Amino acid sequence: MQKTLRVHPRAIVRLGLVVSITMCIASSAAHALLFDIEFRESLSYQVQAGDTYDDLVIEHQSGAILAALQISGIEGLSSVASAGTNGDYSTLITTTFTAATTGAYTFQVGTDWGRGGAWQTTDVGTGTVIDSFVTPDDIWWGNDWNNPDVLTTTVNLQQNETYALGWVGFEGCCGGPVTFRFSVDGSPFQTLNDTNFGTFEANPAPEPSTATLLCLGLMGLAAQRDQKFRRARREG
Repeated sequence: MQKTLRVHPRAIVRLGLVVSITMCIASSAAHALLFDIEFRESLSYQVQAGDTYDDLVIEHQSGAILAALQISGIEGLSSVASAGTNGDYSTLITTTFTAATTGAYTFQVGTDWGRGGAWQTTDVGTGTVIDSFVTPDDIWWGNDWNNPDVLTTTVNLQQNETYALGWVGFEGCCGGPVTFRFSVDGSPFQTLNDTNFGTFEANPAPEPSTATLLCLGLMGLAAQRDQKFRRARREG
């Protein structure tokens, strides 16, 4: 005779809460470094020698958006894969982080911006621009870090200070891959992603988010239900 497995309803509820809490905690986890990326139409704009970084951001934002995404590292970023185009577009890439150590941070960008581009580093606490560079040149690094078209900047950053980094560029044809890498105090260069950069980013305790509060609520509910179940068993 085939036996039927019976599961107590309370066990199902408790299992559901465990699964919910596990999923909630997983969804609350965040990457140490996250890049916001926008691809927009830019039919003919050519960067000019008198342009500022802010000028180029405004010009970028005037175009129709092609794609917006968030990723945890810039390695082989493709306009074709991300936005379905290989020409007549602009790219804006931004990220914010808190430095874990004081030091000289060097960032290198291998990119294809045939109509020029720019970068900027800002101290978020004071709003001060600490580094900015604009070039109208045709930039194509050719997947070679020794190419003179590789964009390189070194900035002295302070421990526990928060910084915003931004890059914007314009391409006519034919969107080659984009890769970022970094070095701190002369260390070997590494691809700029959340795994490699984790040592150099401080992670101060954030204010509890809605997701975190929800997780705590679920854990409290689970504890309450468990206590009621145990009390009922003793009284019964």
